[in-house]
Amino acid sequence: MNELRPDHLQHSIQAMLDEFTESGLESGLQVTAYHRGKRVLNAQSGVMNAAANKPVTSDTLFISMSSCKGITATVIHLLAQSGKLRYDDKIADYWPEFAVNGKADITIRQVLCHEAGIPQMPEPIDMDTVCNWDAMVHAIERLTPVWKPGTKTGYHGLTMGWILGELAKRADGRPFAQIVQEDIGVPLGIENELYFGVPDGAESRIATISGETLPWMDMPDDMLIKKMLPTPIMPIKNAAWNELAFHQAVVPAANACLTANALARLYASLIGDGVDGIRLLNPSTLEQATLLHTKQPDEVFMGLISIPKALGYWLGDNESALAMGGSLRTFGHTGMGGLIGFADPEHQFSFALLKNSLSFNRGNQDTDVLLVNKVREWLHS
Repeated sequence: MNELRPDHLQHSIQAMLDEFTESGLESGLQVTAYHRGKRVLNAQSGVMNAAANKPVTSDTLFISMSSCKGITATVIHLLAQSGKLRYDDKIADYWPEFAVNGKADITIRQVLCHEAGIPQMPEPIDMDTVCNWDAMVHAIERLTPVWKPGTKTGYHGLTMGWILGELAKRADGRPFAQIVQEDIGVPLGIENELYFGVPDGAESRIATISGETLPWMDMPDDMLIKKMLPTPIMPIKNAAWNELAFHQAVVPAANACLTANALARLYASLIGDGVDGIRLLNPSTLEQATLLHTKQPDEVFMGLISIPKALGYWLGDNESALAMGGSLRTFGHTGMGGLIGFADPEHQFSFALLKNSLSFNRGNQDTDVLLVNKVREWLHS
């Protein structure tokens, strides 16, 4: 085991990153890994803004896309651990206005497992509404489930975040973003590397999103996958994802602005002995949070994939999250376009890759897969 020689890993990964950016395969990216609570890799390459040719540094912030769902889930687990909520409580127990239109019996567990039946965004929708917390909360209150809650699973790509964020606020009393800062950011020393709602002074550190358009962009608007992420608010197509209003908004399912170090450190703090003596979730809570709950075909993805889902985390799988590997003990979350953060308790390591050029459907040649394979190779050598 060469854990005492992380320089070998650092040099190897740095060379890979430089090759990716110099070839044009990627624009800018960061990658971080922890092993047994110690950081063994923290590398970056490329530019955060192609137009300005501004280089990525270790404190560059990337828009997380859905890789931040693991952070949002962790907030709920912290509240469960402290006795402020229970997974089988009804959302409406904390948020009475949520109960209308067939949602009265939806449980916290069903939302975490994408079984609540409300993956669709409210209609009409635009980025101004997305950036307005109260408007989104009230719009979600009016939604009607498209299947009987608890009977199917389908990716709640954006709605999940506001549901869990408002739940956290009502169960705890503090706004969601404040809970993240005080209960995750400060204890782990990453309060300047992890934001839901970026302060003015950090705006200049945010990398600009670019890349390929979404594979389902040209599908009919009445398909559930398009209702989950409607055309008017799609990234790449919509320049608002690179604007101040979106960066300063709180969108718990998609817009954390953070570093790869922050994401990897969070996951490192959930396993083994944690980091610097801090383990955010105790073993009992983590076991509940990461048990496989469903692997039914996903309704939003047209039944074409079966994502193994725990309570807010996705689990290792050789079909839908290649970089995480095939072990169901591995947990984390991918982000649209090739971002990822996860923990592998069996091998006591965590990993995060953030980037600003979104890409799709490269399979085993995806950047995250290539990098994770190199890290695993190092761990096992």
